[in-house]
Amino acid sequence: MPRKPAPTKPPRRSPGRPAAGQPGQRERILDAATELFSRQGVAGTPVKAIATSAGVTPALVHYYFGDRDLLLDAVIEEKVQPLVARFFAGSPSDDEPLAMLVGIATRLIHAVTGAPWFPGLWIREVASDDGALRERVLRRFALERAGALMAPLAAAIGRGQLNPGLEPALVVPSLVGLALLPLATTHIWRRLPGAEAVDTDALVRHVTALLTHGLSPAPASPKTPAGAARPKGRTARHSPESA
Repeated sequence: MPRKPAPTKPPRRSPGRPAAGQPGQRERILDAATELFSRQGVAGTPVKAIATSAGVTPALVHYYFGDRDLLLDAVIEEKVQPLVARFFAGSPSDDEPLAMLVGIATRLIHAVTGAPWFPGLWIREVASDDGALRERVLRRFALERAGALMAPLAAAIGRGQLNPGLEPALVVPSLVGLALLPLATTHIWRRLPGAEAVDTDALVRHVTALLTHGLSPAPASPKTPAGAARPKGRTARHSPESA
C-alpha cells in the first residue's frame, strides 16, 4: 500500500517578523493612528494603543511603518494632504475672489464632516506651537497653498473687490479658523439651547454669512452735497462772561 506523503509545513517566519499581507491591515493601522492622534495627541499615543485599536500587534505596526517618523509622514501624505487639497480645489479667481473664499470654506466644512478626526488633529498637532505635525504640514503644503493666494487677494483688495481693512496674509488663516473651530468645538456648543438642530448646511450658511459681510468691500459713504448745511457743533467753550 503506497505511503501517504507527509503534510507540508508552512515556511517558518523569522523570529519577531509578524504575519502580514492581510487585506486592509495597513489602512486600519493608519486610520487608528490618525483617530488616536486627533483625540489624544501624538505624544500621548503609544504604538501599543494604535495596534490595539487596529486589532493588530505592535510588531505589525512596525512592519508596515518602520518607525514613528514614517508613521507621521504617512498620516500627513495619505490622510491630511489629500483632504486639504479638496478645500483648495480650483485656481484663484480674479473675477470672483469673494466666491472663491466662500467656496474654500464650504468645501472644508463638507469634507470634514466625513473626516471628523481633522479638526482635532489640526488644532492639536498643527496649529499649536509644539504640535508634532506642524513643521511637516507647513513645509510640505500649507505655506505654499496659503502663499499662492496672497497676491490675488492683495490685488482684489486693491481693486476694491474685497474689504480694504483685510490683511492678505491673515485671510486664509482666518477663513480656516472660522470654519474649523465650530467643527472642533461641537461637543461644547451643542449644549446650548436649540443648537442640536444645527447641521452641516446650517453651518455652511452661518460661515458664509460671516465671510460675506466680513470680506465684502464696505459700501461707499454718501458724499455731502455741495452747498448743504453741515451739522452744527460746539467749536469753543463759552466763558461765563459771554453768557
